Amino acid sequence: MTVKRSERFKPIHNLAQKSEDVAAQTLGKIQRELSEHHEKLSELMKYYQDYQSRFNEQAKRGMGIIQVQSYQKFISQLEIAINQQKEHIIRVTEACDSKRVDWTVERQKTQVLEKVMNRYEKQEQQISNRQEQRRNDEFVTNQFWHKEKQK
Repeated sequence: MTVKRSERFKPIHNLAQKSEDVAAQTLGKIQRELSEHHEKLSELMKYYQDYQSRFNEQAKRGMGIIQVQSYQKFISQLEIAINQQKEHIIRVTEACDSKRVDWTVERQKTQVLEKVMNRYEKQEQQISNRQEQRRNDEFVTNQFWHKEKQK
């Protein structure tokens, strides 16, 4: 007996599904990484604001030049870290967008194969139904002719 067309497509569909799964996992990983970088940026900005507030409060009470320079140096380092984090987020966002496109392409391939398989399965079912109907019709016809011959 020949293999049905829908069955021949299953290995291809399985490969497409695996590719889609890998793309989805990669996308999920980079989305988590992006989320972590956003959290780190939030922490840096909060720390910067807190440190800036402390500096302002200390400055109101009076500070020595060395203390002012120390605060300003540290605040400057925080600003650099914040800018670097923002740049990193931009790069990771671009990578995330790229991986989303990759996953979308893989998902579309899988969906196309699913539609083809479903169409083939539907056609195969229709053929099977017609064959079954033909067999039933032949059976009824044979029964009828067999009864007619016996009369």
